[in-house]
Amino acid sequence: MELERVVSAAGELLLGSACHGCSEPWWGICPRCRAAVLSHGCFVTRPDPCPAGFPFTVSTAPYDAILRQLVSAHKERGALSLTPFLAGRLAAAVEAVLQSTASQAHAVVLVPVPSARAAVRDRGFDATWALARRAAGMLRRQSAVRARRLLRQARPIRDQAGLSADQRATNLQNAFRVAPAVPSQMVIVVDDVVTTGSSLTEAARALREGGHRVFGAATVAATQRDRPVAQI
Repeated sequence: MELERVVSAAGELLLGSACHGCSEPWWGICPRCRAAVLSHGCFVTRPDPCPAGFPFTVSTAPYDAILRQLVSAHKERGALSLTPFLAGRLAAAVEAVLQSTASQAHAVVLVPVPSARAAVRDRGFDATWALARRAAGMLRRQSAVRARRLLRQARPIRDQAGLSADQRATNLQNAFRVAPAVPSQMVIVVDDVVTTGSSLTEAARALREGGHRVFGAATVAATQRDRPVAQI
């Protein structure tokens, strides 16, 4: 561990390398931030107020200062080194959904919430899709799990960042549609963070109307105003 600290300090000095969670000298995410995120157990969460149709949702940690920095670095600054760690937390949430719903499904599809096209263009990659694919790969070692982009934008939507709960709900109302000619699937909706629940609710609605069976939703984190209903 001491050798790792020395190497990381050297990286900070020479290359400006710093932990994406706390900005201390390190490569990627330091042991302290990693341990802090992993210290939380999976929990069922519901936004307050909760939108009608909000799916059964499991998160792995509150959206605290560390996770806010990690998710922002991954999504906004393209810190791809964080993909395995965040995807691992997403995979844990997916497993908890399957266990909580007592699913006997032989094959489950992880469906990422579609990001606004303009945001993806600006960022250079789709962070949620990257997490979904990596999480599916991790889970595939134990069960038949894969990721598919079953949802498309039915119309242009604004980036959700900075919008109020009412604005998010309006922004996403009937915003998604299911990809055409896709057979019925057993699915779990996935996203990095649940805030007001508007994105997950709209995604679940579109998938159900498209004939898919929605087991629930899984996210890496949930905002503090989302109150944990039960530990898993």
